[in-house]
Amino acid sequence: MNAPASFRLTAPQPSRMSFAGMRGEFLKMLIKGSLLQIPTFGFYRFWLNTKIRRHLWANTQVEGEAFEYTGTAKELLIGFLIALAVLAPIYIGNFIVALMLEELRAFASLPLFFIMYVLAHFGSYRARRYRATRTIFRGIRFWMKGSGWAYTLRAVLWDLAVILTLGLALPWAMASLERYRMRHTYFGTVQGDFLGTGWTLFKRGWWIWALGLAVFIGSVTTSFMLTKVYPTHALAFGTLAFLAIFSLIFFWPLMLAVFTRWHIDGLRFGGVIVTSNLRAGSIYGLFFKVLFSSIGLIIVALLAAGLLVGLSALFLEDPLDVLKAELIAASVSIGIMTMVAVLVFFFGFGVIKRYFFTRGLWAAVVSSTSVSNLPALDAAVAAGQPSGVLGEGLADALDFNAGI
Repeated sequence: MNAPASFRLTAPQPSRMSFAGMRGEFLKMLIKGSLLQIPTFGFYRFWLNTKIRRHLWANTQVEGEAFEYTGTAKELLIGFLIALAVLAPIYIGNFIVALMLEELRAFASLPLFFIMYVLAHFGSYRARRYRATRTIFRGIRFWMKGSGWAYTLRAVLWDLAVILTLGLALPWAMASLERYRMRHTYFGTVQGDFLGTGWTLFKRGWWIWALGLAVFIGSVTTSFMLTKVYPTHALAFGTLAFLAIFSLIFFWPLMLAVFTRWHIDGLRFGGVIVTSNLRAGSIYGLFFKVLFSSIGLIIVALLAAGLLVGLSALFLEDPLDVLKAELIAASVSIGIMTMVAVLVFFFGFGVIKRYFFTRGLWAAVVSSTSVSNLPALDAAVAAGQPSGVLGEGLADALDFNAGI
């Protein structure tokens, strides 16, 4: 017998997340922050990154409630300085070993590479732990436990498996590592979990792996054949570079979309279910915006450098002075143009990258994400303490800090 309609239980409707950040406000913050990095020798980036995180967190909302980031620039700076203190003896020791074993200098850097590689995994876990403990929702802190070294061991073993299987084990590696991270992540007293499996990711993206492997084998084969015909090898290397760039343009946005949907669909906090309908087209759009903006930036940088050199010639009034300065100007102008172009491009690309890949990708992911059964978090009670800053500093010093 069917129950009356008034007594039927209906599944809670998912709530779509939203991002309310203003583009102009974010762009203004990026330009100002990038310019301030010049007189501060790059150290202002800690304050810029903190402002970026606060902007993104505060404008990410679900059912009208926003997240809060409580980390500070001072913490990031201290973490970076601690990381340098840890890394400095390692670099010095490697330098001394290289001097003592001059005939084996090529192999002397292998231990340094392995140490940096291990510390990068350790730093990435601790950096995520830092960001989690600085994230608050509904007045309750996220936090993490677990061992960074235990995670590092898992990551190293999985990396070895991925290499031995030519990337075939990558979906299972991602699932295993994310499961470890999420099962050690808490929202107050509510434990997180990850239900995504390697098999699910493999079914979604196996053809990308197969196509990428085919392109790689074809690229290497084509380059090898060209080296037999053209002794200079220039055409072979050019062909290989072209195919590598083409593969990056074609595969990276597609892989990112597949991975992001799979990753978000597997996230759980107690009874809270998260789903995503992110489309690859959104990421392709951001990718091409960065690509064409970067090309335009290169043109602007070269024009700015050329204009600067041209204006310097106005100060030479006597034609004889021009003749005398001709040889100097020929060499100096090249140096000036190079320095100005590199400076403009370096900071300009930082603005472009953060505007499209940091803010743009964040907004695209948030806007395509839905949360179901949010009331399951009502029973959460505050717990956990802020973690240390070493991991964040290591990730920054080793350039292993994905995202922001």
